[in-house]
Amino acid sequence: VRLIPLGGLGEIGLNMMLVESGEDLIAVDCGLLFPDDEMPGVDYVIPDFTYLHEHRASFRAVVLTHGHEDHIGALSYLLRDFDVPVYGTPLTLALLRPKLEEHGIDPGDRLRAVAPRQRVRVGDCEIEFLRVTHSMPDCVALAIHTPAGTIVHTGDFKIDQTPIDGQHFDVHRFAELGSAGVLALFADSTNIDRKGFTGSELEVK
Repeated sequence: VRLIPLGGLGEIGLNMMLVESGEDLIAVDCGLLFPDDEMPGVDYVIPDFTYLHEHRASFRAVVLTHGHEDHIGALSYLLRDFDVPVYGTPLTLALLRPKLEEHGIDPGDRLRAVAPRQRVRVGDCEIEFLRVTHSMPDCVALAIHTPAGTIVHTGDFKIDQTPIDGQHFDVHRFAELGSAGVLALFADSTNIDRKGFTGSELEVK
């Protein structure tokens, strides 16, 4: 198994990681990065898809954790060149669809809705979707079960005890996965290095 980040490490934006298991290649998210003051004239930055072009025959699917721009914003550019299915929750796909249409891309049957606790088979991997809470609804983490072991990718999360939509962080399934053994954990939680707690979205409302 190879884990190849194309962005999103130590930066807010450009989130995309490739999971390569044997002859199968899966992309987790495909986000863009908004420019800073040192990038005059740049509207946004997208990941470098060179590795995917070089391994086109192995590219099986894109799996999405949630619908923020830094996780889905570059898909319009990826799907121009690659005809692969895209798995995501209903809200995530609803946010993605008009972006594709704006770029003249007909997704056809490529957008495939999934629900928490659902599993899908992609190549020799089984991907399990787990409910997490974040600053927007309908977010999931991924447990990617490979022949070499289970990889957990949390997506963006905070543990919100009072989520607005009433859909709670699936701590029980995370505990079960931990007890069974996890090969690697990739966690993404902005400001995790700061002391204290992040407020609930109910407080924001």
